Amino acid sequence: MKSKIIFLLLIFNVMLLFSGTGCLRKEKPVQVSEVKSEKEQAIEKAREIFRQKKAEGVDMSAGPCLSNEIIPGWVLDVAHSPREPIDNQPENQCSAYREGKAKHFVELDPEGNLIKAY
Repeated sequence: MKSKIIFLLLIFNVMLLFSGTGCLRKEKPVQVSEVKSEKEQAIEKAREIFRQKKAEGVDMSAGPCLSNEIIPGWVLDVAHSPREPIDNQPENQCSAYREGKAKHFVELDPEGNLIKAY
């Protein structure tokens, strides 16, 4: 009888450990919807930097490059939609993208609206 009780307690403890309610499981599993893609992270960071630069009084009308690295491999450029000749001037483009150091960009218009992220 005593061995049956010990056996049942042992089974119960093993079930607790593997059910997710035991002490080994401390973090909740990450849901797919909670994981942001690299592109989504870049867009979020771009909007944050844009707001900061706008608050600092940076003139967005010339379509400046606001960051050569918002996250690794991504730059933040301001441009017009539709594009204007000023947007094609090298001094208004992100050098990291022009030089191939960054492969992706987030492009916002002078009001901070997303034009594209590529």
